[in-house]
Amino acid sequence: MKTTLLLLTLTLAMAGCQLDDETLALEANAKEEQVWTFVQFNVPEEDEGLESFYYYGKVSKSLYQLISSNRLQSGFLRLQDMHYWGDDDLIHTYRDLQNSGEMVFRIEDIRSMKLVRKAPTPGLGYEQFEEPQNKGIKPAAATLEQGS
Repeated sequence: MKTTLLLLTLTLAMAGCQLDDETLALEANAKEEQVWTFVQFNVPEEDEGLESFYYYGKVSKSLYQLISSNRLQSGFLRLQDMHYWGDDDLIHTYRDLQNSGEMVFRIEDIRSMKLVRKAPTPGLGYEQFEEPQNKGIKPAAATLEQGS
């Protein structure tokens, strides 16, 4: 309820900016089913530059579908159970004594967004998402065919 109220307040604050998209984003964020994503945000800085942020987190599946199909181009994205890509090329948990592990971003700031099959493991790098290499072991079907 708190999150819905926060998103509603943010939506009303931006009422002059594409109200339909803002409302659609609010409704999609409230959906229960979530998916893991990797998102790159490019956020404008005061000196007219851009700063990039890289996060893993859960988002509403319906919101992801709206963004990925380009049917939603503005509004807010709530990222939950966040992990960030550190300078040491390792994944770290965003939740600590200060941070709850949840943030709200503008959809307009998304540079790229993709689905991730599983939750990231803190302390590991990108290798956790790579397919294991076949070390010369033949699949069982090939072994059976050769024996016949």
